[in-house]
Amino acid sequence: MSLEDDERQQLADALQEAKRTIFEREVTPKEFYALLCRYPYLEVREAGTSMPPVGFTPTVITAKNGWKIYDYGNFLASGCHELMAYLWVLEDSEEGGGEGGGDYGTIVQQAADVVEQMLLLARKKGWASSDIVSGHYPLQRLYWVLADLSSHKVANFEPSLEDYVVRRWVSALRSNNFVMPKYPQQGR
Repeated sequence: MSLEDDERQQLADALQEAKRTIFEREVTPKEFYALLCRYPYLEVREAGTSMPPVGFTPTVITAKNGWKIYDYGNFLASGCHELMAYLWVLEDSEEGGGEGGGDYGTIVQQAADVVEQMLLLARKKGWASSDIVSGHYPLQRLYWVLADLSSHKVANFEPSLEDYVVRRWVSALRSNNFVMPKYPQQGR
């Protein structure tokens, strides 16, 4: 066996092992959460209504930052999967980004903007309250915070003490009354 053949065999063995260990095993909860962090999404519906029927075609609304909001009438969904795919294409191209690739802030900022747009759309549709169906927890929290600050009721979300702290911070930021918490001095 030549050196080149040996290298090919090592590569084939490594690919086979990767396939066995990566693609043919269960995804752990930590890995699933890591994917959610990388690809945040949120699904909400008008409280008291049923899910749209299987096969129902939504109206696709393009948010200001390019994310898609899927409008099923009484159900809204959004996520950054298309944006991430687009950014990867730009990164792989010779230009490496630039035109049309963003300038909308971080993924976190973009997600926050879309959550706010989803809430505004729900209110515009006349929803008296929303039911959080599923989503990345920080986006669920943000939807609840923004809804609570605008007196829009939210079902299917039990806020924790931390969620109330975040709500208080957002409220303070919006009213320009936010003061960074002071940490106790540690003795040396």
